[in-house]
Amino acid sequence: MTRHRIDRRQLLKLLPAGAAVLAAPAVAASTDRSALKARLREARGRPVLDRSALDEPIVIDRLEMLRRDGQYFVRATCTEGATGWALCNPGRMPSAFAIFPNRIAPYLVGKDARDLDTLVDDVLLYRSSYKWQGLPYWSALARTELAILDLIGQRSGLPAHALLGGKVRDSIGVYYANGDRKHSADWVVDRLKASVAESGARAVKFKLGARLRTTAASTARDLELVPKVRDAFGDEMTIYADANSSYDVPEAIRIGRLMEEYDYGFFEEPVRFDYLEETREVADALSIPIAGGEQESSLWRFEWMIANAAVQIVQPDLIYFGGLLRSMRVAAMAREAGIDIVPHISPMGLGALYMTHFACAVGNTTDFQEYKGDPDEVPYEIAGTGERFRAKDGRLTVPDAPGFGVRFDPDYLRGLEPVPT
Repeated sequence: MTRHRIDRRQLLKLLPAGAAVLAAPAVAASTDRSALKARLREARGRPVLDRSALDEPIVIDRLEMLRRDGQYFVRATCTEGATGWALCNPGRMPSAFAIFPNRIAPYLVGKDARDLDTLVDDVLLYRSSYKWQGLPYWSALARTELAILDLIGQRSGLPAHALLGGKVRDSIGVYYANGDRKHSADWVVDRLKASVAESGARAVKFKLGARLRTTAASTARDLELVPKVRDAFGDEMTIYADANSSYDVPEAIRIGRLMEEYDYGFFEEPVRFDYLEETREVADALSIPIAGGEQESSLWRFEWMIANAAVQIVQPDLIYFGGLLRSMRVAAMAREAGIDIVPHISPMGLGALYMTHFACAVGNTTDFQEYKGDPDEVPYEIAGTGERFRAKDGRLTVPDAPGFGVRFDPDYLRGLEPVPT
């Protein structure tokens, strides 16, 4: 059988000196973990934005949130008139958009966009916004950051991945993720097969549990799905599964061992996402890598997860976590500990496009990144191609045009209206 994962116990042997101490005597482990934490903090403190080609200030003149037909955009304009755009997730922004004009835009207007590394930290102090931390706040900041990065790219002529340090690969492979929990195991297999046929993906992911809980029906479905998906796709397909916090520790270990038997690549969020000690218990009991971090908004907690080997694959959501720069800091910590980052991303709001710029600039990631097709209803094309952003032969190619390389239909943009504040 072709191996698709690294055994966690083998992984620990490969980690730098500070990270492999988790099985060492307590005193030595404490000392070495402190050294590792110091290295993690140094890594996350390095600037992300590459300013080497940004000779002139790029002063943010206006930040606006606009909408049309239930779609939301952030537009960033500099004093020279260049603009950057970010498409938002229409399912999230209606509940969060008031944060943008009240707690984010007023602070950033008038600032030099080249200082984005510090701005994404300092904005948290504006009007004590640290008290508002959570998915709504960080999502609003992330969409603002994306628009500013696109603005910097348009002003400088550089693609976003160059601003993130430069691409280390031209394209990425994808795993096609299916989010269904309502249908039968056979239905999930058929849907995954159709998605693979459409995209050419060489990896897949499906859901386990009942989301933050289990039922008799969900457990029966889980026990059927794990072997059935492997049998349907054979040994050459890489397979992941995501429990979305459904299990307690004993059940997570039981399902994890079944996944090990069928050679799964990683086990995502097996127990409650904020139960960090319990996540580590599951990781200690299994050899399959544990992935997590989708719901996380704290750099400090990511540090804890990495330093304590609670996860072997970190998964900050590029939007929920506050944007690409903050996620790059997590990647830097993970690299210091010798582990991979596989960011989570929702498909709406051009999630796959933004993720591709990120993943193409990160060295410590895997062969496959999350992908759920191209569901956005907004008319756009990737500059120079005349096409939308879709996987071909199981891969996504990163655009090299300025900014994120996306061109929204001008007639559509003219119909946008300001979101009332």
